[in-house]
Amino acid sequence: MALLVLLGAAGCGSQYRPVINPVVPTGPAAQPTSYAVVFSQPDLTQPSNLPTTAPPCPGLAANGVFQSYTNPGVVTLLDFSGDSIMALANVGNGPLGFAVDATGSTAYSENCDGTISSVPISQSLQTRDVGTSTLLGNAVPINSLVSGSSQYVVEEGRDAIAVMAGTPPALKQEVFVAPSVINATGVAASQRVYSISQGNLNTPGFAWGTCANPSSVSVTGEADAIEVSNDTISARLSLGVCPVYGLSSADGKRAFILNRGSGTVTVINSQLNTLDTALNATGTINLCGGTTPCNAGPVYADLYTPGNILVVANYDNSTVSVIDVSLDIYGNDSPTFGKVLATVPVGKNPAALTVLQDGSRAYTANEGDGTVTVVNLTSFTAQKTIQLNSGAVNPRSIVSTYNYPAGKVYVISQNSPNVSIIRTDTDVVSATVVVQGNAVDVRTTSQYAGSTTQGGNNITGSRSYGSGAP
Repeated sequence: MALLVLLGAAGCGSQYRPVINPVVPTGPAAQPTSYAVVFSQPDLTQPSNLPTTAPPCPGLAANGVFQSYTNPGVVTLLDFSGDSIMALANVGNGPLGFAVDATGSTAYSENCDGTISSVPISQSLQTRDVGTSTLLGNAVPINSLVSGSSQYVVEEGRDAIAVMAGTPPALKQEVFVAPSVINATGVAASQRVYSISQGNLNTPGFAWGTCANPSSVSVTGEADAIEVSNDTISARLSLGVCPVYGLSSADGKRAFILNRGSGTVTVINSQLNTLDTALNATGTINLCGGTTPCNAGPVYADLYTPGNILVVANYDNSTVSVIDVSLDIYGNDSPTFGKVLATVPVGKNPAALTVLQDGSRAYTANEGDGTVTVVNLTSFTAQKTIQLNSGAVNPRSIVSTYNYPAGKVYVISQNSPNVSIIRTDTDVVSATVVVQGNAVDVRTTSQYAGSTTQGGNNITGSRSYGSGAP
């Protein structure tokens, strides 16, 4: 009987069993996806640092026949979080520059062999994924602009803009523009884009060397408005001497053309498709003050849209100009539009600059002394000079990606395979990544590491090398 009681006690009802829930460590949040995209040319048998009087492609004959670069170029993707190479692939021979579409998903390089390489930006990228488009003979594509569903390729050899569309892009139409075309500007939602021509020739069909010494040039340039809807020219606007670069506001209402020879910025009212005569009769901002040309030598600029400022790199007098570009609620110039808020001395010959996404600082690539200057955009002062390593002695391109509380700045020189990476919380070079061959240009897929679009102005466009452009 006692045994039955014990068995009943042991077998009746549910018995308590302790339950253990494992604690899964969460760790830090994953780093946002963002890439730095670098194009390079590994054919080291060719000159690595060409003078600005040389043609854009070594060995290119006067008739535009391709003669050099026997090895293909390389595109390299670097990840934001690890500063490491995620993927690489071959592109056309002799990439001169490249553009990125508004979503940061595809890069397009302009190559010395007369082709355009379309590169899907992905960590699974392989050479087989790269598309190739061939331009007409003697085109010499020196840079391009991605606007909406079209790509506008600057053909220096034909003084034309090639309008391309599709995947990979195919030639849709050529628009013939003013002589010595060197650049184009616009944004994804632009009603029109503007080609930028220097207006004088050194070699028929090309602009080689015409503005390498801008003080010796007196001929003014021209901007031709190309309507996106029908690819025709709707206006021809006068520029200053030796225009070398242009960029557009994020809303497409204004375009800013940098005239190295005049020391001015020409402002185009893109809404009216005219020079911004509300600013003054010629629609220009003089970077030295007054009305006479100066030796500032503007060659590159970046827009910080939330702060309504244009930051300009002045190559010839080694300064940065900060300019008010605010509009009123009706899209007209504000009373302070065009005012130079500050002129900040930086390192020698700033060839490019980038403004952080939070608008706190600008970083300049100083080609003349191998440094990067950090410019405080609140106090308008140079707060630090960063010396790059010996493998980046002539920095020419600089871009940034910001992710609070820190971001990254990427710097390349065209005579080096090194990509210098600067952390923005410490303003020191935190890493150096070596790519294959000498770097050509660098861009980031987003200005903010957590965003899905680039969020910049015309960051989608590329720029020329030579003819006054460093």
